[in-house]
Amino acid sequence: MKLVLILLLSINIYAQSTLYFLPKDSKKIKKQIERLIKNANKSIDMAIYNFGHKKFAKLLDNAYERGVKVTFFYEKKSIDFKHVKVQKVDKKLHTKIAIFDKKTVVYGSANWTKKSFQENYEVLHVTDDKKLLLEFNSFFNTLKSEN
Repeated sequence: MKLVLILLLSINIYAQSTLYFLPKDSKKIKKQIERLIKNANKSIDMAIYNFGHKKFAKLLDNAYERGVKVTFFYEKKSIDFKHVKVQKVDKKLHTKIAIFDKKTVVYGSANWTKKSFQENYEVLHVTDDKKLLLEFNSFFNTLKSEN
């Protein structure tokens, strides 16, 4: 029992975690998101209330073209993708979540629009914390099964 507890506690010891405050950290978080999209190998799962960031959309289409499975749920969007299939959810979706290869999650208050990154006071958290990833991946699986 003690070994299990030690193992569970050690999961979070090595987690990489960064908090970004917008608009001050806008350039940093945009670069990190771009890297995450470009480096995704298997999957990108997104559930974002409002999406309208053209550069991110182009990068997501590029990821799709290179074989990455991109799953995208939205409530509102102001941009169309060339390849990525998007799905409007049945219930109110107010989340702002992106999961890359089931290993890294970006979440917070910011919609992925140019205005949110440049003008709004927002916060985004990027982490590879395994406990949080289990919960976010589970939430995303619920979205898939219900929509």
